[in-house]
Amino acid sequence: MNPAITNSILNKLEMDNKEILDFVKNNSYSIPRLPKVLKAKNDVGDSFSIAYSIQGILKYHGLTDWNQRIAYFPSISVNNNSVFTITYLKFDDQIKKDKAYLNGEELKNEKLNRIKKSLDMIRAYSKAKNKAILISRNFCTNNLTDLKKGISDSKIGKGLGTSASGSAALALAAISILYDNDPDYINNERLRSIFSRYLAGSGARSAVGGFGIWFSYPNIDPFDSFAIRLDKKVHKSFIDNISLITIPIFSDIETKSAHKIAPESPFFVPWLKNRRDQIYEFFEGLNSKNLKKIGNLAEFDSLCLHSITMTGGKINGNRLFAWSPKTLRILKLLNDIDDVYYSIDTGPSIVLLTMKKFKDKLIRTIKDEMPQLKILDGKIGGPSRVLKTDSFEAKLLKDDFDKYIN
Repeated sequence: MNPAITNSILNKLEMDNKEILDFVKNNSYSIPRLPKVLKAKNDVGDSFSIAYSIQGILKYHGLTDWNQRIAYFPSISVNNNSVFTITYLKFDDQIKKDKAYLNGEELKNEKLNRIKKSLDMIRAYSKAKNKAILISRNFCTNNLTDLKKGISDSKIGKGLGTSASGSAALALAAISILYDNDPDYINNERLRSIFSRYLAGSGARSAVGGFGIWFSYPNIDPFDSFAIRLDKKVHKSFIDNISLITIPIFSDIETKSAHKIAPESPFFVPWLKNRRDQIYEFFEGLNSKNLKKIGNLAEFDSLCLHSITMTGGKINGNRLFAWSPKTLRILKLLNDIDDVYYSIDTGPSIVLLTMKKFKDKLIRTIKDEMPQLKILDGKIGGPSRVLKTDSFEAKLLKDDFDKYIN
């Protein structure tokens, strides 16, 4: 842990999380309780699921407990329906060892171990024993019509939150199987988000949908590190009018590397100290339906995140610089455009937040300047959900299913 993170800082982070949780309770948010019994009702079966990627508004970097995937402080993100993960999971006593296939490739070594670790945590809580086969594919699309026609793209730009959607999809499929599709388990935000935390911490927020907050601080009880959705029915018209314009940009940067070096940055502790007040600002923006306030927070925190990444520890002797020339060119272009705000997570890709009435002009402006860019026109996505076997989304895994299962 960073030597600058003293006991007084640790105490502050715990108190800040408690204050935020109390604030949420006092503002009529329901804090779900875990089901009394976590022992699995069944450990044989299969399930399809879908979850949406996340884009950070108030982001997180660094983990205080890699085993439990506990962050230093609470974080807020928004689900993006342009980028999502569809997953098939099967538990069976005939499966001798865990296997995983992502985007048509069998995972090995460290990548497989991350999946196994997530499954092991879920099995430990549920007391399930059986091994599993996971088939998962990421999709990056402008609209569902393309998918229904068989047009899809699993090549995803870096920094678009697919680790989170993959984690949430895996967790919900597991819950669906282990608890026999019992609504008391499938619809329990606390259980869903806790199980979704183990492959990627942000999976907790992907699981709940919309604008989600993930509660966390060093040494928190793992059952208290969960997520809830923040937008309510009263916010629906505001949420429905927000467009998310996604610009995927490719990179080989690994988020895990950024998490490891971030606490070494001299800017890390000031970032921690500021989080509580930023979360209160977010609530002001949400409750006043003020996208400008939310967007300004997202922009400022994007710059904080990347300044921390660039000034953290070195990787193979080099500083980690996640942006590409395309990223910088887009940011420069945005300086001359009103009513649009950007968010950049760990990578060069950019997601723009704007109101629907501005989106067409925004897309045309970017296309005119940079016609080679892929631009996705999306909106805020919902929570992870179980898919019917005959749904068109589940059928998108047909080739993988036939290859690895049948």
